[in-house]
Amino acid sequence: MSSRTSRLSRLTAVAATALAAVTLSTLAAGTANAASVATWDKVAQCESTGNWSINTGNGYYGGLQILKSTWDAFGGKNYAAYPHQASKMQQILVAEKILAGQGAGAWGGCGAGAGLAYDHADPYPAAPTSQPGDFYHATRLADGSWTSFSPLSGVDGAPFFNGSQQSITSTPDGSTQSLGTGKDGNLYHTARYGNGTWTGWAALGGFDGAAQFGAKGQAIAGMGNGDAQVMAIGKNGGIYHNARLVNGSWTGWTQVSTWDAKKIAAAPLPDGSMQVLIIGNDGNVYHTIRKTDGTWQSFNAVAGTGTNTTFQANNIAIAGLPNGSTQLVATSTDNTIHHNIRNADGTWQGWAKTDGYGGAPTFAATSIAITGMPSGDTQLLAVGNDGKTYHAARYNNGSWQGWWNTNMGAQKVAITGLPNGDAQMLVTRN
Repeated sequence: MSSRTSRLSRLTAVAATALAAVTLSTLAAGTANAASVATWDKVAQCESTGNWSINTGNGYYGGLQILKSTWDAFGGKNYAAYPHQASKMQQILVAEKILAGQGAGAWGGCGAGAGLAYDHADPYPAAPTSQPGDFYHATRLADGSWTSFSPLSGVDGAPFFNGSQQSITSTPDGSTQSLGTGKDGNLYHTARYGNGTWTGWAALGGFDGAAQFGAKGQAIAGMGNGDAQVMAIGKNGGIYHNARLVNGSWTGWTQVSTWDAKKIAAAPLPDGSMQVLIIGNDGNVYHTIRKTDGTWQSFNAVAGTGTNTTFQANNIAIAGLPNGSTQLVATSTDNTIHHNIRNADGTWQGWAKTDGYGGAPTFAATSIAITGMPSGDTQLLAVGNDGKTYHAARYNNGSWQGWWNTNMGAQKVAITGLPNGDAQMLVTRN
């Protein structure tokens, strides 16, 4: 403050009138009158040469030289008996209340010189908190150990990416590419390099010149040549294809057929083809192949269980294996998980229910994912009815590891296997 005399008269007045002028319930550090820590540091430098624990016996205490009576009137006793005994953050929080109640003039020339009246920034903004739908990433290392699930940053530096659906795939260089349908309904892409760094999210351009692509469903398949092929269900229900080439450019969207779909999944094959599953508007599972020359096989219904000619499903996923076969998982209309194999020669093994968790005969899930591993194993993720993420593996010899509870709460899950035997996962938290 500018002088001992003016400080004494001013802060004595503050102390005498504080409770009459404003109630403590209205003196919380607010948005109308607030200042950044940097500005409070300037005030403190002027008042006390920045010594937040100073007590010279002059009746003013701490970095901001607050009277004991003022400190008490504005709730400082909740932190410490005297200002200089409180932490810097606590002194600033009380000063914020004084600022809200009395204005920057409470610090006279020191406040004016620091620009205290014009800052208005929250000195300690609440840390952003994660919300349902935020994307989290984890890795299951080749030795079977796990990294913890950690959140993905959002678009344009946002602390989280919040969306409704995610997909992930790997490419031969050890990187992964991911799709996310944002809370705005549009499709975004990011890549994670082998060293663990991320490119950040970028919106995908839309169909036929539209600025963005609004998606009701999506899938991504990393190909052996380093490209990534993208399948998506547009807002109109139509099925669309795009590709991100190894050089980072995009081919653009083409509509695959006149079919509509409710869910979609895709898997790369060693020969450069891609197999695609959809759930049609009739609820049945259909299969098609995008051949290496870019042409498409027609959609064919996947036979159901027993004498059923079709398989009705709520969710689907597909994985390509090194031997040219694909493995499929789907949840039937009662949400139980079923497994199937399409052999490299085009024949089918048929659907069979998977065992459940902890010895249960079946596993009911609200989201499922599957990926092929270089060893010929497959790894699966599922969201159980308890909202937790579970992991399982089917070994190359046909035996199963069984389900393991990761304890990560999730709404939806995705998984991809990497050339080194790791598996990376994306989940939307619940």
